[in-house]
Amino acid sequence: FRVMMSEVEGTFSEAFFSSLSMIWATELGDKTFFIAALMAMQYSPCFTYSGALTALALMTILSTGMGHIVPNVIPPKFTNFVAVVLFLFFGVKMLREAYDHVASDEDPEEMKEAAETLKQKDLENPTTPHHHVPAKGRAFVRFSPVFAQAFTLTFLAEWGDRSQLATIALGTTQEPFGVVVGGIAGHAICTGLAVVGGQFLSRRISFKTINYLGGLLFLLFAIVTLVHQEMPWGSHFSSQSPSPAAAPE
Repeated sequence: FRVMMSEVEGTFSEAFFSSLSMIWATELGDKTFFIAALMAMQYSPCFTYSGALTALALMTILSTGMGHIVPNVIPPKFTNFVAVVLFLFFGVKMLREAYDHVASDEDPEEMKEAAETLKQKDLENPTTPHHHVPAKGRAFVRFSPVFAQAFTLTFLAEWGDRSQLATIALGTTQEPFGVVVGGIAGHAICTGLAVVGGQFLSRRISFKTINYLGGLLFLLFAIVTLVHQEMPWGSHFSSQSPSPAAAPE
């Protein structure tokens, strides 16, 4: 029983830290990061944070569930192969973006996209900033539209994003509860940084460095999955142990 519990704790901790580090590498400076930052500058930071984090937590649970269910329908060796391909793709993509990045004083492209998304949303369904609302009506205005807008924009921006696909890939190969808890913890920290000082951080963090670190992290995930998981062409490497030599008679 103790051996079984130690194995469960080990797989949980590995999944937790893998998911946590993956979220840090993909979400800092991402579109959802800037959506939270820009909304917090205009509306209630509290409801902006809660709306964005609720959307990201829900997306993490759904993505991990998808990754955990797929191996029960498709043979694990094929889902493991797809996970390796995804990790390699995002790793190379982030390294290429870092290599092609040209230092300038302009805002990051993700921040421009987030600002444009907010602008279009305000034109479709304008939300009055809380400091322009009478005190009696602030509680409702700050909660209902701001929370809903932060939730909706974040959920739609996260759908199909590299962090979502990477979470699905982690869910196919690692302990799901650890992936969920680590992912939500990572989102909570990144979204908190965005709400507290997103614009300040965006002008002082080297996104080139973040892309380099994120790319290397994804390549590491690909190597670990390739070594420790079963692949279509044969058993995983960790199970290949040399047979002991026959004892002399």
